[in-house]
Amino acid sequence: MHTRTTRTLRIAALELLYLPQVEQFGATLRPHGSALFGSIDSDVAEGAIYVYSIGKSCVVTSHRLTVKRDLLFYEREVTSLCLCTLSSDSLALCPIAQPRTRSAEGNVAVFGQQTGEAASWLRAGSLQNATSIMLLPSWFDHWEPRERNAARALVDKPGSTCTDELARVLGALMNSISPLYGGRLATEGTLAARVSQAARTAIMWYEERTRAEKAAGTYEQAALARAAKRHIAQHLDAPLTLDGLAHDLLTSRTRLCAAFSQEEGESLGAYIRRARMQRAEELLPIHNLSVAEVAAAVGYPRASSFTVAFERETGMPPSTWRDRIRTAN
Repeated sequence: MHTRTTRTLRIAALELLYLPQVEQFGATLRPHGSALFGSIDSDVAEGAIYVYSIGKSCVVTSHRLTVKRDLLFYEREVTSLCLCTLSSDSLALCPIAQPRTRSAEGNVAVFGQQTGEAASWLRAGSLQNATSIMLLPSWFDHWEPRERNAARALVDKPGSTCTDELARVLGALMNSISPLYGGRLATEGTLAARVSQAARTAIMWYEERTRAEKAAGTYEQAALARAAKRHIAQHLDAPLTLDGLAHDLLTSRTRLCAAFSQEEGESLGAYIRRARMQRAEELLPIHNLSVAEVAAAVGYPRASSFTVAFERETGMPPSTWRDRIRTAN
């Protein structure tokens, strides 16, 4: 009875990684070789999606979607390690998205997510293109101890967007198993091999980065800066004072600000302002949201304070900026 219950929970956990999202787009998945496939043409979006499952511990999704109308999109998250290659619009939904650092396509991210729920606005006309490998911790049960420990540590770390060789290798591996991005429909054996290769590549990168930072004496400050960026991305609708952020990250304000400035080359306060303004720029074109609601969503309880900050950043009030964007689109 215990075994059956555990198995049911694992299946449910895997389905939570894709079914709620697929249903919101109005898609029905049907078997297609070793995958599930759905073609989408609803009032919400148009495009296609592939889903692979490996055992009870891995889901791979690949989708190419154009959103037709503004949509408040709900996700159920399960504790897992995620390896993704994403469009700019999809990266904006990740907990490690940083302001002004996205490419139109091919952004690669490695991050852990924890069980919970999230809601994000998808903008009409946005391109939600991504291939994602999501691995439950049980995927690593039979790996040798060093790799297993590194993988599980990575699930708990803030994660990063990736550049250079790692991005090229992981992006190519993920695209090779997606018919939507130039690859072929993978067989079960090919899929498992490439997922393991991608996971081991990410773990090697994480271990090498950790060794390099420790050798340079920068590991603690780099880890603190990464934790700060993820916390900011997840709490942009909160006041986010420097003292409060330091408290949440279990450090002092002085240490946090010094570490962030040394790692990022800008002050923590400036980074928070940039992150707020970029999120505001993403939300303002959404017809269902007033300027006051956008202000609250980026941590300004008073719309007047938001207007002053936004005009300082862009040179125009948010209402004028929004009208120009809507007219251009």
